[in-house]
Amino acid sequence: MASLCVHHTSLPLSPPHQVTVPEPSRALPPSSRLPALPSSSNHVSALPRPAAASFAFACHCKAPVRDHDAELLRALRSNGNGTLHGDTALPQVLDSRSDGPGGDGSSKRSRFCARDCAKRIMELPVEERVKVLDLLQRDDAALTVSDYNDILSALARAGDHATAVALFRAMPVAPDAHSFATAVQCLCRQGAPDEAKLALDEMVARGFRPSVATFSAVVGCLCKRGRVTKAMEVLDAMLGLGCEPTIRTYNSLVGGLCYVGRLEEALELLKKLKDSPLTPDIYTFTIVLDGFCKVGRTEEATAIFHDAIGMGLSPTTFTYNALLNGHCKEGNPLKAFALLMEMCGNNDAACLPDKTSFGIVLTALLRAGETSAAWQTYKRMERAGFEVDGRALDTLARGLCRRCATDASALGDAEEVFGKVVASGHEPVSYTYCLMAQALARGGEVDAAVALLEDMVRKGYALRKRAYTDVVRALCDRGRARDALQVLVLVMIVRDFVPGRNAFEALLGELSRQGRWADAMTVYAAAVKRGVVVSWKHLGRETHSPVEPIRLGVPVPQ
Repeated sequence: MASLCVHHTSLPLSPPHQVTVPEPSRALPPSSRLPALPSSSNHVSALPRPAAASFAFACHCKAPVRDHDAELLRALRSNGNGTLHGDTALPQVLDSRSDGPGGDGSSKRSRFCARDCAKRIMELPVEERVKVLDLLQRDDAALTVSDYNDILSALARAGDHATAVALFRAMPVAPDAHSFATAVQCLCRQGAPDEAKLALDEMVARGFRPSVATFSAVVGCLCKRGRVTKAMEVLDAMLGLGCEPTIRTYNSLVGGLCYVGRLEEALELLKKLKDSPLTPDIYTFTIVLDGFCKVGRTEEATAIFHDAIGMGLSPTTFTYNALLNGHCKEGNPLKAFALLMEMCGNNDAACLPDKTSFGIVLTALLRAGETSAAWQTYKRMERAGFEVDGRALDTLARGLCRRCATDASALGDAEEVFGKVVASGHEPVSYTYCLMAQALARGGEVDAAVALLEDMVRKGYALRKRAYTDVVRALCDRGRARDALQVLVLVMIVRDFVPGRNAFEALLGELSRQGRWADAMTVYAAAVKRGVVVSWKHLGRETHSPVEPIRLGVPVPQ
């Protein structure tokens, strides 16, 4: 089933048949004639209209299913005047309302297919769907403006705003206030503020009185596009007709002023609303303080926040998020953290932090290196049932690993977060691996550090000198010279890296302490061969128990 298409040409893309060239009119039975088209004084829409004389809403629900794609191809092959290449005559429309011999030519127009509308209407509740589908099966001449309004409303509720606007433009009867209101709302939903304003102006020019909702929709649509001056014109017209704006109307206008950077005017309007019978709500305050936060004026936004609380209004999560974002953008993540903790301790479920709240603060804390606060934020987020982004976890793991240098108790936290990173499917970067290996080695979990280095080598990650040097030192401190030597072999031979001086000297010191002079000379030779200058002092230490020499691929001196 193809979607409804209305084109601004006299040639319909997908009608079941082409209309004939009108001939001199001939009397037809009343039941077979199309309804008379409204005169230009009754229905001249300011909206862009197709070039054809008029449109009818032809219903073919009872007709056999047609090959819609074939009809599209047929229309695309047309000559532009209703004939096809090679056709000598135009086929007749199989409809009692079509122009035939004696027709008045008024039905030569693009036609809607009912099943295109029905496709979206089928998504509506059963009662409304049955009612509208019943209307679609009636003859065009039997449809009143009220019937068309029901179809327009159904299409709007189904979310098919483009089809609703197209049907409004093609209505063969003069639209009423409800028709215009539905069209204006649909144009606003489509993001067409200029056309919506034109339709609103035409509605007023015809003597109809738009509702507050219709005016507010146009004001909101204009403000979202930064057309604040036009929105104020609509507001003036609204007041001129004696239609009182609601706080929602003013909220749209305040948002538009903030959007275009006219913050002082937005704040002035907020103050006027406070002194008027129309009391601003929390959304009015939120819009203004969010505008101030976005331009780095968080202190003024905080004052607006406390002003709202002083009026007895309850902040929402969006209100807090605006302030959190403002503090973080100004480089004050700890202020944002304090505000987040205030939200967590709030008993009001309406302003509990959401995933966005935690994400704003966690990212800012990690960027600022505030690992302790970031860890608390992460645990709060986890208890609230929110998943942390793998990239943020990776950054948190690195921060906790660095913290292990001064706080050994942070190692367990670092391991927990590192495990979460791996479990989430986000592969940690090589830098995170190296920092984790260093933290494990310094924390006494040497075997885990060695396993992590082997995992890095297997995955082809680059090794940092400090990482494997700390592992070698940790092994040597525990008298595990053979394991330390294996780490150096892993680095030198498998990864073809040249270990640093500190790694060689740590191993030489342990070998000399154990009295393994031959092994020490082998390691020393390997260092010299690779251009690493090491100190001789390790070779002059007092010997202890002899151990079997370990070969490193360099001849052992006899």
